[in-house]
Amino acid sequence: MSVASIVTTALLALAAQGSATLLRTPHANTSAPALMAPEHGSGGADAKVMHLAQRQFMEVKLGPFPNAAEACDYCFGSFTKQGQPPAGPVAEACVCMAYPEDAAYNMFCATPVSAAGFVAEKGGCRCKPRDMEHMAATTCTPIQ
Repeated sequence: MSVASIVTTALLALAAQGSATLLRTPHANTSAPALMAPEHGSGGADAKVMHLAQRQFMEVKLGPFPNAAEACDYCFGSFTKQGQPPAGPVAEACVCMAYPEDAAYNMFCATPVSAAGFVAEKGGCRCKPRDMEHMAATTCTPIQ
């Protein structure tokens, strides 16, 4: 093997390695990674790392409803059951239930069978929309 072919092979190997390194750098039109945010006033050229940490507990409650039927009606039209495209429904097959809390009712929508036991322990009921035995009214049957 001649010296010229060895030098040529070495140069090709270095060039191939350099071009592979260029493939790993992000393209100029790509957006920043999820945890990177452009600094304000920089025009988006610079980015800083966002450190996300839990600061406090957050709880969202709805209701209370004056009766079980109103809690059920709210459940049947809720975002969990009906959704809103493109997010869609969260759980179309969830079962609407209501349970008493203080002097009012709260709704509960869940798919696991164990959820019925949770609601039953609270003295709750399973919702039934358009119950024809009750003139198409929403009813709530106690969970045994």
